Amino acid sequence: MTQLSPKLRKTAEFHEWYQSLEDTLRTRIDARLDMVKAGNFGASRALGDGLFELKWKNGMRVYYSRRRIGHIDAIIVWGGFKAKQKQDIKKARTIKARYENELETKIS
Repeated sequence: MTQLSPKLRKTAEFHEWYQSLEDTLRTRIDARLDMVKAGNFGASRALGDGLFELKWKNGMRVYYSRRRIGHIDAIIVWGGFKAKQKQDIKKARTIKARYENELETKIS
């Protein structure tokens, strides 16, 4: 049996952060998200309450939710760098909660 690729949704906040990055960093993120779509999350860790982070050696982080809601398997929530990780995790939790609530409302 073939496993289907996870369906991802990117938040507007993630997209805004992503657009602020240099092309080389965006290319790294795109390659990693392609791996995620293939089911390979790579260097990743759970942060609790359904929030996870993808990690890069340069300190870059992308925060995501793995809670399946409707046809969405993961929500790409926010991004940042190690230097501001505590602030970024707090922001990611807020964005995650809002987007999950919006998705749940749409499907119910």
